Amino acid sequence: MKVYSLQANLELGNVENNIQKIFSFINNVEKNSLLLLPEMFSSGFDNENLEKHVKKTPEIYKKLKNLSKEKNLVISGTLPEKSRGNIYNKAFIIDKGEIIYKQAKVKLFKPTGEDKFFKSGKSFDVVETSVGNLGIMICFELRFPNISYTLRKKGVEIILVPAQWGKPRKMHFEVLSKARAIENQCFLISSNTTGKIGDIEYAGSSGIYSPWGETLAFIDEDEGLIEADIKLNEIYKVRRLIKMDI
Repeated sequence: MKVYSLQANLELGNVENNIQKIFSFINNVEKNSLLLLPEMFSSGFDNENLEKHVKKTPEIYKKLKNLSKEKNLVISGTLPEKSRGNIYNKAFIIDKGEIIYKQAKVKLFKPTGEDKFFKSGKSFDVVETSVGNLGIMICFELRFPNISYTLRKKGVEIILVPAQWGKPRKMHFEVLSKARAIENQCFLISSNTTGKIGDIEYAGSSGIYSPWGETLAFIDEDEGLIEADIKLNEIYKVRRLIKMDI
């Protein structure tokens, strides 16, 4: 099975240009694949203008659903959404043209003020999809092993990490991504932004990692789409070799 991760530089608040760029990269992904997009890929953290950006999210979902249906893709990432008067940084999973799961970011990153603009989510789950059992850790949540442990107990096979992770903590992103794959004996796919977006410099370092901790694909600070061929049975080979009680 082919899996992809997109790493891109975004224009803060420029939804139209960002979506055009995203689709210029992803239109050529192979059919029957898994595609991960970065966190808040439509607007970036243009927090002062979220009320405007959430209105554009339904149309973005429509475009992604059409692509998913056309190519039989599973697509994930995060977008700003408004619900019951609150704005959430919400992850989604689209499978064969339908949104089958959403999960709001639970661990908001207070150093950049996320908690002042977003309401936090409450839970984590694993979703059965056409490409395997998926779990999501949004950016800062990667630092919390109890979250990935929860996903492992629920039978996760692939952990998805959509992110906007800052460059000063670049090494942390690389090490933690690989560590979460190793300790949970699963595949992990991370999709980060890169370059300067607004006043913040982002780390890049998106990757695809095996249950054994091998780096199957990696991109440093360039923009681009990375890919790898994975086999889910590798997960169970590793789990049989080194048994860990969950």
